[in-house]
Amino acid sequence: MACCPKGDTFVSPCLKYAIFFFNFVLWLCGVLMIAIGVWAFIEKNKYYYQQIETIYDIFLDLSILLIIVGGFIFIVSFAGCVGALRENLCFLRVFYGSIILVVIAEVTVAVLAFVYKDSVHKVLTGILEEGMIQRYQDDEDALMDWAQENIKCCGIKNYKDWNMNMYFNCTKENPSGLRCGVPYSCCRDPDAMSPGIINILCGANALNDSATTFSTTSKIYTMGCVDTFVNLAESNLPIIGAIVLGLGVPQLLGICLGRLLDGQIQDQMVRYRRANH
Repeated sequence: MACCPKGDTFVSPCLKYAIFFFNFVLWLCGVLMIAIGVWAFIEKNKYYYQQIETIYDIFLDLSILLIIVGGFIFIVSFAGCVGALRENLCFLRVFYGSIILVVIAEVTVAVLAFVYKDSVHKVLTGILEEGMIQRYQDDEDALMDWAQENIKCCGIKNYKDWNMNMYFNCTKENPSGLRCGVPYSCCRDPDAMSPGIINILCGANALNDSATTFSTTSKIYTMGCVDTFVNLAESNLPIIGAIVLGLGVPQLLGICLGRLLDGQIQDQMVRYRRANH
């Protein structure tokens, strides 16, 4: 099969099927994300259903995010598959038009985050404190524990944020056995008592002002996760740039190829009209 249009068609078979297979791979990824998201949501709510009441219940729930993002990819890539295979301009424009909107949104968010970085930092900190700290132990423990263990941080602004949690706060009215402590994921060595076995009380009394000494705080990470993540990103700018480039190139390629196929299909339609007249 020739890669360039010949005979009575302006549509390149190579371009047509390249877009189709590109979207087919994306469609499979979308299906996989939806499946994983649904499985995670069912498993998480198997014994206790956590109602969706606020916006935090959506944007701070990885299972729901996987379903939403996977669903978007599924729809857009399906439109791309049909648009390329059937040479349908409507579906094809839905495909590359959606990618254009995504790119515009990404650039807009990046610019606003850079220009208003202090305001964004403040708003983001407040959202995460309410969504991740206050709700810890009730719903958001897995994500927060992962962040604290892997980024090596504790809390959002700092480790004292855990005073906002009903289980860890240091008030006299708190009956919890975790009172005045921090989660085990804040500890520098959570299995210090026995290798391989996590000591969930390794952060005990870290919030107790009378007990907060160098020896106590040296056992846990004290810097908040937002500042730690920012510092980590700044020290790995080449890697961040490579990731951004890796995500941006396929998007721009999809837009260019989709627009190119759109033009070829329109040229072919014009040719048919002229032939019929």
